Amino acid sequence: MFTIPVLDVKSDPLDVLLAVIGYRLSMLASSDDEDIKALFADKQVIIEFASDESDVARYYQFDNGKFSQSSGHADKADLTITFKDSMTGVKLLTQGDLPAFMTAVQDKKLSMDGNYSLLMWFNKLAKHIVPPIPEELKPHIQRAKPYVYKTQKFAEHWIGVAKHKLGK
Repeated sequence: MFTIPVLDVKSDPLDVLLAVIGYRLSMLASSDDEDIKALFADKQVIIEFASDESDVARYYQFDNGKFSQSSGHADKADLTITFKDSMTGVKLLTQGDLPAFMTAVQDKKLSMDGNYSLLMWFNKLAKHIVPPIPEELKPHIQRAKPYVYKTQKFAEHWIGVAKHKLGK
């Protein structure tokens, strides 16, 4: 049985997404899938994701097939990815598009420090984060998509209003 550890998670969208990704990585670390096991094997790295504007930081530690996540900054990360703001981080992470990361670096929407090749490795691992959708659920998801988009626009509007009121 898989248990979810209690973590310090802020209400910030980036921190929530990073915590959920961490939970999923924990599940993958105990997978019986040989391809996934191979990705975790022989890795001793720490990857940190952060947003200075949002005061969010979370890091993932990979240690020879074992995985853990922690809130805050790592003492010494092998790769640190710092997003301009939370929503930039959420958009880039949910797109899962490596070229978008490179464009964001050029546009100064994120900065990276450390071993850049770890981004390529993490991208291979990230392809396993979202589990496949069972065929019988796909029609239901298609019907729900328009409502999700409407909700997203509504949320973006009110986040903008809140930021304006808070002077951010």
